[in-house]
Amino acid sequence: MELLDDAITALRQREVLDRLESLVRQVYRRAAERHEPALGDDAMSFGTLVWRNLTNLAVAEFAERPGVGARIVGNSLEILCAGYILRLYSLPGGLDSNVESIRWEGSEVRLGGAVENSEGIHVAFDEDETLAPVFSGIVPPKRHLRAAHAGDLETGEAIAYLGFPRDNRDGGSPWFDITRWFGQPPAQHGAEPVNGARPAATVRHDELPLPELDVRPRIDRYPGGQIADRNS
Repeated sequence: MELLDDAITALRQREVLDRLESLVRQVYRRAAERHEPALGDDAMSFGTLVWRNLTNLAVAEFAERPGVGARIVGNSLEILCAGYILRLYSLPGGLDSNVESIRWEGSEVRLGGAVENSEGIHVAFDEDETLAPVFSGIVPPKRHLRAAHAGDLETGEAIAYLGFPRDNRDGGSPWFDITRWFGQPPAQHGAEPVNGARPAATVRHDELPLPELDVRPRIDRYPGGQIADRNS
């Protein structure tokens, strides 16, 4: 957890996490207030509204902040600060979301940071003048951070986790280290991860096994007991 603690400290010193937390909570709260199922709103429209509002507001929030850069890459918010690259992704399932269920192979942008963290690759930004002031020549051992967030579409309550993504295409956890950033999960899911411990897996209703059904052909009979011919 030492590397993750270092990253959190660096981002807090520059008020990145505090400002982001305020934005995330604000966006979820307002999205819940505007959510109207009677007018056709559903979980997808709620998630889309949160995604676009959070992305656009965060870019505006950090536009003039020294030492912090914010931009949109692959339709996702990316924040550059103190040598770290922080991207935000939503978790499906609201406050019941299992942070271990997230997957990075959905796109090259999502997967790239996890691969770099896993292989210890460092990329030079000398040719990109827009990135040089942000990184200031400092590249942490693991520079890719991911924030995974979720919220309740009725109450607007939000929860978020922060960690280093791991390339888990061959199995294992999608995180090297992960901790709860803010918010409170339902009590049955246990306490905040400590010293790299992973939260207990939760049951997802879309992953439950289907029961085996005893399917037999239908046989129609006439009143006298004779079997009806379906081809006649």
